Amino acid sequence: MITNNYKNPFDFFDYQKFLTAVKLPTAGNNEQAVASSKKTLEAYAGASRAIYEGFNTFAKKQVEILNSAIANAKDATSELSSGNPKEAAVKSIELTKNSIEDAQANVSGLVEIYEKTATETFEILNKRFLEGLSELKGSVAGASDKASTPSK
Repeated sequence: MITNNYKNPFDFFDYQKFLTAVKLPTAGNNEQAVASSKKTLEAYAGASRAIYEGFNTFAKKQVEILNSAIANAKDATSELSSGNPKEAAVKSIELTKNSIEDAQANVSGLVEIYEKTATETFEILNKRFLEGLSELKGSVAGASDKASTPSK
């Protein structure tokens, strides 16, 4: 018989009580909240799109690198198999040097793609976060103005 000994470590925290106790200012309608949520979801969609495009570019670059490496290896094998051993040794050193330089360039290209993707994603999310703070500030200021204005 299998017993379930799992206990949620967060059972001590009552989310309903917490949400009831938190008094967020409201503007009398939910239009601002809906508009804010829509902007946030659009920001997430934009960030997801940037990540998808970045990783797609990254994957295409990796395939390009692999195809180039295979072609270079094939060419190197045919070049080294023909000719005398002394020329083959010199050619082998030259090919090794070229392979290292190509690898460095490839890694730099992949890093550039990664950095561009990370920067674009961060900018999208950071912009929305700052807008959300401004919206919250405006909402709080508007609610405190309504609370301090005597009603007739």
